[in-house]
Amino acid sequence: MSNQLLTNQVLSFETLMVLKNNLKILRNFSRDYDTEFGKKGGKIGDTFFVRKPQRFIGRDGQAYSPEGLSDTQVPITINQQSGVDFEFSTSELNLSIDDMSNRYLKKAGMAIANKLDLRCGQMAVQNTSNLVGTVGTTPGLSGSDAFQIYSDAGRLLTEGGFPKNETYAAAITAKAEVGWNTYTKAFFNPSGKLSDQWKSGQISNALGYEWWVDENLPTQTIGALGGTPVVDGAGQTGTTINTRGWSNSITGLLNVGDVISYPSIFNVNPQSRLSTGTAFAQVVQATAASDGAGKAALSLFPAMVPSGQYQNCTASPADGALISVYGVAAAGQGAISGVSTRQQLIWHPEAFCFMSFPGDVPNGVDMGYEARDKDTGVSLRFVRVFDVVRDQWVSRFDVYYGAAPLYAEGATRITT
Repeated sequence: MSNQLLTNQVLSFETLMVLKNNLKILRNFSRDYDTEFGKKGGKIGDTFFVRKPQRFIGRDGQAYSPEGLSDTQVPITINQQSGVDFEFSTSELNLSIDDMSNRYLKKAGMAIANKLDLRCGQMAVQNTSNLVGTVGTTPGLSGSDAFQIYSDAGRLLTEGGFPKNETYAAAITAKAEVGWNTYTKAFFNPSGKLSDQWKSGQISNALGYEWWVDENLPTQTIGALGGTPVVDGAGQTGTTINTRGWSNSITGLLNVGDVISYPSIFNVNPQSRLSTGTAFAQVVQATAASDGAGKAALSLFPAMVPSGQYQNCTASPADGALISVYGVAAAGQGAISGVSTRQQLIWHPEAFCFMSFPGDVPNGVDMGYEARDKDTGVSLRFVRVFDVVRDQWVSRFDVYYGAAPLYAEGATRITT
């Protein structure tokens, strides 16, 4: 293929296709709002609000009983910009599209995909409070029951109101894949699926999940912890919970992404409002420190809502109610203090939302083009200019994007 076919459109599409094929986490996020917000003219820092559906309690009997309407909005901020920059000489301008693709475009697409998946994975983990597994133990290894752990992860999604007949996405580490394969090799499996698994080393379809092996999943370092943490004051709700009983004056008491739960209160099904029997959990949103009296105000997600249309727990915790960290009671928290634990994720596509804007293509450049992939919602901009001083073609790819939790109860973390 001659150089004259190396148009900005060809270069953009070629890179976008490689990028798309290397996405694992982002491709399973909701993009239903792209048509409304993902248009030209957006810029870094823009925030858009996605309106969540109304949730009604309903009534029994004939008497009219109107419920108040309460709009709940989720902010999605375009606060991320990832890309790849490179230069090549005039002599390399004569490369064919195949040579250009192998040398530069494929590598650029893979690097950008890695950046996008890494950022989306971090966001998802830091906004997911559902948690299963044991810190320090990979499911399927060291005698742990991988089938039960991954099944429990899906159970929490079903209890949260997400249909079991819809496929969930599962992103796991390469080590966790070894654990699953090790655990299942001695059990009955559908012969075709088992054969594919053995030939490829890749889990194809199990437990109703679409499996992806992704080393972009973050490692969570647990805070310093210490003491016997309890709730400080009855009747608390929302996203800030006052606590006491920690060791005095601890910096880095809890890190962003740490998970706390309350053994005395439980999740509720979003439709029936009946207890699921699973301890209500929240994920830390800001690094916490204890004061000289062992007290700490924790910034948490999701909000604790013990009543009303958007109820998500059975009650507000009582004053002095015990707090677990990663499901570990105070007496055992010393064993997980400061431990780094790889995180895995199982989620329904509606749990998280991704949005990408077309970048502005400047005038007066040698090449400038924006391409959008309708399947992933990623908009990729390519710009090329000539540096006459250094005899170099200066090129850059950019993606402007944002991601946010939409229905975070539709995701579960598996700690290892």
